Amino acid sequence: AQGIIAGLKAAGKYGKKPVVAELWGGPTDTNAFWFKSGNDDILNPVFRKGTVKKGPAKFVPEWDAKNAQTIFEQMLVQTSNNIQGVVGANDNIAGAVVATLKAKGLKPIALSGQDATVQGVQNIISGWQTNTVYKYVPDEANAAAAAAVALFKGRKPPSNSTRPNGKKKQPTFVIPVISITKANYTRLFKDRFLKRSEVCSGQFKKFCK
Repeated sequence: AQGIIAGLKAAGKYGKKPVVAELWGGPTDTNAFWFKSGNDDILNPVFRKGTVKKGPAKFVPEWDAKNAQTIFEQMLVQTSNNIQGVVGANDNIAGAVVATLKAKGLKPIALSGQDATVQGVQNIISGWQTNTVYKYVPDEANAAAAAAVALFKGRKPPSNSTRPNGKKKQPTFVIPVISITKANYTRLFKDRFLKRSEVCSGQFKKFCK
C-alpha cells in the first residue's frame, strides 16, 4: 500500500481523489487476509480523509492470474477505466493487471505487488509496476528458528503484533519488509535472491542498469 501512495505522489495524483482498486489473494487463504489487514492499516486512513478514493476490491480465487485479469477487466468496465492505482496481492496478480492495461491500450498506473519475482521486477524496470514487497530470507529464517526453539522449550513463540484469525486475533511476529522499486531493484542481485541474467533478458535488457 505504501508503494501505491508513493506511485500516486510521483504521478502527481495523490490528493486529487485518485481511485485505487484492490485485488487480494485467494478467499480461502489465511495469508490473503493477513496481507489485506496490513494494507488496510495504511489505506483506510487515506480513504477516510478522501485523499484517495476507494475503488472496487475483490479476492482472487486461487491467486490465479487469469481470474485476476477477468476481475480487473470487470473493474475497468465498472469504473469506465477510471482507476489510477491497484494494490496487487502478489506479482502474479499485478502481472495480470499489466496484461489487461496493455491489451486495452491504457497507460501504466500505480501498481504494487509482492514476492519480488522475475516478472514483477521486469514490470518495475519497464515502468509498468511501481513496487514489489521483498522479504529478506535471512530475517525470515531467523524468526522461524526463534519460534522453533521457543516451541521446543515449551514456550510461546515470540510475537510483536496480532493478525485477525476468524473472530480472534492471533499473536504474530511481523518481519519488516523491503519495498523494491526501480531505484533499488539491484539489491535482489546482491542478496542472490534473483539472478541478473533472469531479469535482464530479452526485451528487458535495455531497462537494466
